[in-house]
Amino acid sequence: MKGKVRTALEALIEEQSKRTTRLRNSHSMFPFYNTLDEEKYVKWVARTTRFLRTHFPNDKDIEEFKSTSKRTTTLQQQQELLAILEAFLEYPEAIEKVKTSKVTKSINISNNISNTNTQSQQQSQQQSIEILIKALEDQLSVSQLKEIKQVVEEAKGDLEKAKPKLIDKIKSFGENVASNILANIIANPAIWSMLS
Repeated sequence: MKGKVRTALEALIEEQSKRTTRLRNSHSMFPFYNTLDEEKYVKWVARTTRFLRTHFPNDKDIEEFKSTSKRTTTLQQQQELLAILEAFLEYPEAIEKVKTSKVTKSINISNNISNTNTQSQQQSQQQSIEILIKALEDQLSVSQLKEIKQVVEEAKGDLEKAKPKLIDKIKSFGENVASNILANIIANPAIWSMLS
C-alpha cells in the first residue's frame, strides 16, 4: 500500500476511533446511540466508502462496510465499521467478491439481513418493554397501573395527547414515584451495562 493511501486510511480510522469513544446511550429505556454530530458521521461514511471503492475496487468487504453503516447506530455497529477499516489497513490485498448468480445472491442477502435485523429489533424492543413493565410493577399498585392503562387507552394512539396526562397522573401518585421508576429502570442490569 502506498504511503499516501495508508496515511489517508489511518486518518479515517483515527476519526472513527474517536467517535466510538464518544458514543453515549441517549435514552435509558430503549438502546439508541448517538454520535454527537450526525452530519460529520454521514460525511465520514461517504468519504470512507468512496476511499474504499477507489483504492480497493471490487473488494468484498466494501459491501460489508456499506451494509453495516446503514444499520442502527450502536456501539457494536460503530466498532464493526472500525474493525473493517483496520482489516483493510492490516491486509491491504483486495479480496474479490465471489461471482454468483444475481438472483441467488440477492435472495440470500435479503433474507439473512431482513431476518437478522427483524429478530434483533424485536428482541431488543421486547426486553425494553419488559424492563419498563417491571419498573412500573415494582413502584405502582395494581389500581395505579389500571389508572395509567386507562390514560393510555383514552388517548387512542395519540402519544402527544397522552404524554401530559401521563405526567399528571404519575405526579398524582406522589413526588418520589417517578424518580423511583426511573431509578429502577437505570438499575436494571441490561440498562446498567450499557451505561458503564
